[in-house]
Amino acid sequence: MKDLLDLFELGMARNIKEVVPFNYREGSVNLNVGCGNKEIPNTIGIDYPEWDADKDPLPYEDDSVDVIFAFHFLEHCKHPIKVLQDFQRVLKIGGVVNIVVPYYTSQMQAHDLDHKHTFCEETWRNLFSNEFYDKNRVSWHFEIGTNVIIGIVERNLALVTQLIKTDKG
Repeated sequence: MKDLLDLFELGMARNIKEVVPFNYREGSVNLNVGCGNKEIPNTIGIDYPEWDADKDPLPYEDDSVDVIFAFHFLEHCKHPIKVLQDFQRVLKIGGVVNIVVPYYTSQMQAHDLDHKHTFCEETWRNLFSNEFYDKNRVSWHFEIGTNVIIGIVERNLALVTQLIKTDKG
C-alpha cells in the first residue's frame, strides 16, 4: 500500500482522481488568489485591496497562467461564477485551479458571516454540465479532477478540488 489514495480505494472500493502535481517550471505563472496572509512558495499573491475579485478581472493576459490556488476564497466572493470564468480566461490549456472551500454542512462554513456561498461535491458538475444551469451562457472548459471532502474532524470539513482547463467546451 503506497498512500492514502490506495487505502481509500481498498477500503471503499472507489477511486479518487490523482492530484495533479504542482510542477513549477522556470518562467511559469502561479497565482495565489485571495491569499490574505497565506503565502504559498513559488506563487504570486493577489488580494484585496489591490485586486477586488468582485469588481476587477485578474490582471493577466488570456492563456498566460499555469496554476491558480484559491484557498478559502470563493465562498467570500459575491459572484464566484464570474471569478471562475476569469480563472478560465487566464489559465493555459492544461492549467489547474486548486480550490479549497468549506464543505456546506461544516461548522467552518457557518462560523464566518462573510461567507456568501456554499459548496458541495456536486457543485462543479452542476455548474459545468447541467443543461438546466445555463443562466450565464458560459462555454466551460474545465474538467473536474480531484474532488474530495476532507477533514480531520467533522465540524471542519472542506471540499478540495482541482479543475483542469481543457480545449473542449
